[in-house]
Amino acid sequence: MDRRKFVGVNALGVMGAAIPAHTASAQTDKSDYINDPAKKLEVIESADIVILGGGPAGCAAAVAAGRMGADVLLVERYGYLGGLMTGGLVILIGEYDRRLTGLPKEFTERSLASGECRYNVYPYNRRVPDEPIGNPEMYKQLFYEMAEDAGVRFLFHSWAVGASVKDDKIDGVIIESKSGRQAIRAKMVIDCTGDADTAPWTGVPFEDTTSGWSMAVDEIVGDIDFDAYEHFVEYNPDQWNEIMAKARKENIGWSPWKLWRNDWAWFNTSYGGYATDVKTLSACEIDIRKRLKTHLAFFKANVPGFERAMVVKTADQTGVRVSRRIMGDHVITKESLEDDNYKDVIGKNIVFKGQPLTKLPYRALLPKKIDNLLYAGRCISCTAEAQNLIRGITACWIYGQAAGIAANLSLKENTTPAKLDIDALQSGLRDQGVVL
Repeated sequence: MDRRKFVGVNALGVMGAAIPAHTASAQTDKSDYINDPAKKLEVIESADIVILGGGPAGCAAAVAAGRMGADVLLVERYGYLGGLMTGGLVILIGEYDRRLTGLPKEFTERSLASGECRYNVYPYNRRVPDEPIGNPEMYKQLFYEMAEDAGVRFLFHSWAVGASVKDDKIDGVIIESKSGRQAIRAKMVIDCTGDADTAPWTGVPFEDTTSGWSMAVDEIVGDIDFDAYEHFVEYNPDQWNEIMAKARKENIGWSPWKLWRNDWAWFNTSYGGYATDVKTLSACEIDIRKRLKTHLAFFKANVPGFERAMVVKTADQTGVRVSRRIMGDHVITKESLEDDNYKDVIGKNIVFKGQPLTKLPYRALLPKKIDNLLYAGRCISCTAEAQNLIRGITACWIYGQAAGIAANLSLKENTTPAKLDIDALQSGLRDQGVVL
């Protein structure tokens, strides 16, 4: 049975056209197999809490649990931390109206103090939020410093590929690396992979979502005059609209974002399809990197300030906006976010500038079937429509901080995350600066 659900959601959260089936792995010949012989795996590590994925959610979970004295092992497939925020160049923190608390607030304040992060202010475009945007290399270092200071241990260049499940609990996590296939013992596991990678291995119910903009390969461009560009856009709106109309005809659809320095700009891209299908991921990389070259040539030829523009950096990893979501006992919907009556609130979500904060429930981090597993990041239990509203960087931090504290308290109290006392969890969150 194909457990994916064809759902299209556009950038405004409105249901849109589904992506054709040929973009998913359904095209693979299911009759051709190669046997993978079972074998004993060496256990190379063990920890009270094993966190899979070192993005914002994973780092927040690790720091939160580590600061409470937990033995934490953070497993990351790349050689750096930050996930899509660093390797994917999703470098906007999302501190709309300066309403962050907890670890997101701490990270933002430390980023701004570094001198390589500043508020992104657009005098000519009031719809664009004033939010911090910074150097991804600085972010990598800051993520590492915060986790190391919390006593977190690391296993880089390791990709979790399976799990051993006994009596409704994960007994061990299976990883692949240059050292081959090995295993890690875990008392508690937090899935911060973004794609709910553990769900297919453990029998946790899930849905797989796609959209016309589910993926990206972002880019930083240098040797530009952003002041000249802003001046042109602000005082020559008719000419700018003509340029953008020409761009749309040539399939050039990305506008620049100001960075922490005026001679660099950031371009955010999009590509449709299933982000959990390796063929689609490959096609995304190929297509967008070709379009990035065309895009830069267009800006150099048509946009003031970009005459000498050159590529500084492209994303090291494909940016993913929507993919798998677990289906827990509680599923967040757009309507439930608007209702906002959660008693198990773990933080407040910031969607867009000027909009009210919405509460996020702890129950959405809990899967069915597995007792010692938590999820944090965009893959928590929610509908496709709701995922678009709760998948932001700062929201992922909130889930991660709550999951790290919940995992630690569950072990200390010898209970499961589903049976954890909510008052104790919320007290732990308040102790770490979260405003509920």
